[in-house]
Amino acid sequence: MPDAKVCRFCKPYADDIVAKNALCYARWDRFPVSKGHLLLMPFRHTPDYFSLTADEKAAMVALIDVCREILDENFRPDGYNIGYNIGEVAGQSVMHCHCHFIPRYKGDTDNPKGGVRRVVAGKYYNNPMRKASDKRL
Repeated sequence: MPDAKVCRFCKPYADDIVAKNALCYARWDRFPVSKGHLLLMPFRHTPDYFSLTADEKAAMVALIDVCREILDENFRPDGYNIGYNIGEVAGQSVMHCHCHFIPRYKGDTDNPKGGVRRVVAGKYYNNPMRKASDKRL
C-alpha cells in the first residue's frame, strides 16, 4: 500500500470537499463518467472497503445519503450507481479506499439493463451453483 504521506486522497484541500462527516468526505471525481460523479472516502488511509472499521462503514453510508441530496438538488439524476473497486484487477487505481457515487441520466447509455453485469464487457458467467428453481426466473 502506498505511503499515506504521498496519497492524494489523504489530505484533501478544503475547497475539494463537497460533503463530510467525522470520518469520511466526498469530492468530485476528477475523471467523471457522468455529470455529478463523486468519490466518497475515509480520511484515514486504508486500502479498501474490507479494511474499513465498522464506524467508517457507517459513516460512508451516512455520507451517501447526504451526497444524494446534493446531487438531487443540483443535477436531478434519474438513478444512481454506487460501488467500490477493490484491487487493481477490479479497476482500483488509487489504493486508498473510495466509493464511486455515479448519477445516471435517462439516455446516458444505449442499454443500461444489467447494470453491474456490464462491468466485464461481453462476458456473462453461467453459475453452476445456481439453484434449479432460479432458472425459472
